Amino acid sequence: MTAKRARELAVLIGGEVAGWLTQDPQLRFRYDAAYLAAPNPTPLSISLPLSDEVYRQGRIAPWIDGLLPDSEDVRDRWARQFGVSARNPFALLTHMGEECPGAVQFCTPERVGEVQGQNGSYLAVSDDDIAARLAQLRQDASSWTVAGERWSLAGAQSKFALAWTDGGWHEAVGNKPTTHIVKPGALGFMGHGLNEHLTMAAASNLGLRAAPTRFQEFNGLCAVIVTRYDRVRDQGETLRIHQEDLCQALGVARGKKYEESGGPGAATVTDLLWEASGGEDVWRFTESLVFNYLVGGSDAHGKNFALLLSGSQVRLAPLYDLSSALPYEPRGEDSGLHRLAMSIGGQRRFGEVREREWIKLARRSRIDPGRLLDRLRSLAEDLPDALSTAISATATSDLDTPVRYLDRLVAHLRSAAA
Repeated sequence: MTAKRARELAVLIGGEVAGWLTQDPQLRFRYDAAYLAAPNPTPLSISLPLSDEVYRQGRIAPWIDGLLPDSEDVRDRWARQFGVSARNPFALLTHMGEECPGAVQFCTPERVGEVQGQNGSYLAVSDDDIAARLAQLRQDASSWTVAGERWSLAGAQSKFALAWTDGGWHEAVGNKPTTHIVKPGALGFMGHGLNEHLTMAAASNLGLRAAPTRFQEFNGLCAVIVTRYDRVRDQGETLRIHQEDLCQALGVARGKKYEESGGPGAATVTDLLWEASGGEDVWRFTESLVFNYLVGGSDAHGKNFALLLSGSQVRLAPLYDLSSALPYEPRGEDSGLHRLAMSIGGQRRFGEVREREWIKLARRSRIDPGRLLDRLRSLAEDLPDALSTAISATATSDLDTPVRYLDRLVAHLRSAAA
């Protein structure tokens, strides 16, 4: 009986062949020798340092799997489309890996030259086309991509990716980079897209680094449009910037993204940031925990934070996927809407984090407790105005969500202050 030949994918970072991903039958990854010898190469992940070591299944599998949608329905749809197993990330990336989070791309060895040449294309789409895609997502939450698209994004929330170029929206066909992510909002939560936009805008109004968003209605169908922070324009070209989420950086499987499920907590993250990037990013991360507590952000788990990688440099990425649980009605006392994804000094429930927990967090994070408490007070004081400003600047036919959000925020802050 003939042995089955190992399958291999080229792994490109910034258009250069950085390494090779093999399945035989388990996954293995090795960096390319020429890439290692190049000046200041960027690692695939800080969990996979630049080395001539062969990284085996246990090390590479969580990182690879973290590039794909959390939604099993989306994976099943792609698997049916290409005749592969939905439980095989290697097989899915063979078909959907030419446009991934960060600067990484996957292709078969014979397609390396074509992918490096960026021989994909952009297909212009109208507002009516976007409305049709939003309507399809409402009917079938697995319909992320259309024919010709080969991009993958992580996360559970329904979305699709577009490119803004030449003054209009385009579908990115093949390996062309997308520039924006379009989301109707989490299904089952009314006004969630507007909620996300307002929360992101409020964070920016308060001086936190957050990905720019805008809220738009297409033929009455609403979407939050997020500018990708891992894409930049340079001399008329869109360039990919490498990134990884914190679960990937820590080698944590996507199913453990919440702290209570075994995922990263604040102490693990701040230890990582002290080692990888330094005190400024530790401060930005702890500041984001303050913001999420005050705004009722219950979903700030390990996959909703990311690192930007460039050569040997590592920085905390702008905030993304911020939203508030306050506009919604929790179903029972054990609802996740009552709790933070990462605990503060051991306390997870909204309204129950006191000064001692914030001091405990600061000391464990090796930052000044007084500075953190001062920032807590200033954010609590300024947050209602920051949200009001975001509401005033947003055109929407949904008048209920902003009013309910602001009213409940004020009550929440009053409780937190008490």
